[in-house]
Formats: sequence, structure tokens, C-alpha cells
Amino acid sequence: MKINFKIISPLLLSLTIFSCQSGNEENKTIVSTHPKLEEELERNSVDVPVSPNDTSDLYNRYRITMQEYEGSGNYAVNDLYIGRLAPLDEESHADALKYRTAINEGLKDGVNFAGQYTVVTVGCGTSCQTHYVVDRESGQVLDKVESNVGAQFSKNSRLFVVNPPDSTINYNECSYCTPQAYVFENGKFRKL
Repeated sequence: MKINFKIISPLLLSLTIFSCQSGNEENKTIVSTHPKLEEELERNSVDVPVSPNDTSDLYNRYRITMQEYEGSGNYAVNDLYIGRLAPLDEESHADALKYRTAINEGLKDGVNFAGQYTVVTVGCGTSCQTHYVVDRESGQVLDKVESNVGAQFSKNSRLFVVNPPDSTINYNECSYCTPQAYVFENGKFRKL
């Protein structure tokens, strides 16, 4: 097969010239190349995004409330458990045996809540999580709580926030996303 360079050379030259010229038009937008579209967009444009379900006031109210709980110091834990971490006691809770694989996997995280507990999160469907609290001294599953958009907790606090405030959530459309605060006392969650 022979290649005819007399035909290919002019073709390559014209392609090179075209690509160099098209680089000069990089700053042009589709609107600048289509005047009718530009006129239409000018008539139908808004300056600020329109959001009929703005829930920023609700978000701020939830955020401030949770910050007050967190900042109060009433739920602080000063003593962290440093002993041997007990394995899961499968007889301690009805769900312990059913979800033992997921709970055992979560126990590898060590103490992550209220000084001596491990919170293990197990999915329970779309937009649903169950958070189990396991005592690391005894291995017993003490309590559980469900959330829809996660939870916030720390190893230095007994405060557990279900569905922590999030500015991206539309609280008018998601009634089950309401943030709730719990305190962990005597092996049980108590809603604040």
C-alpha cells in the first residue's frame, strides 16, 4: 500500500492552520456566538438562585442548639478506658447475634464514644443507619439508636447527635432528617 504524500501534506497543513485559528476563539462562549440565545437569556435570567424551600433558618437553629450542647461541658468524659477490649457478647442484645459480623468489624475501631464504648454503625436500608453502643469492658451491646443522615459523637463526650445539622438538607422536605441530641447515661440513651 502506497501513501500519497502529495494529498496528505496539504490536508495536514490545512488541519494545522484550522486548529491554530480555533485556539483564538477560546474566550468565546456559546452565548457570544448565538445572538438570539444571548437575548433570550438576558430576558429570562435571575441574579440569585431561586430556592422555594430555603431552610437556612432551620439549619442555623439546629446548628446553634447542637453547638450549645457541645459547648456546655455537661457531657465531657475525662477518664478513657485503657484496659483489654472485650469481644462482643452475642447474648447481650437481640441484634448482637443477627449483626455479629458487622458489629465485630466495627469493634476494630476501638473506643470511640463516651470514654469506654464503641459505636458501631450498621445500615438498615436507604437513608437508615442503626448505631449500636458496645461496652468495651464487658463486650455487651447496651443500647441502639437510629438515624437517617448519620451521627456525630466522640470518645471524650457522652453527647450523641443523630442527624447532625447539615446546610445541604432541605428540612421542609425531609421530616425524618431533624437533628436530635441524646446523652448516654447508665447504659442507655436519653433524648435531650
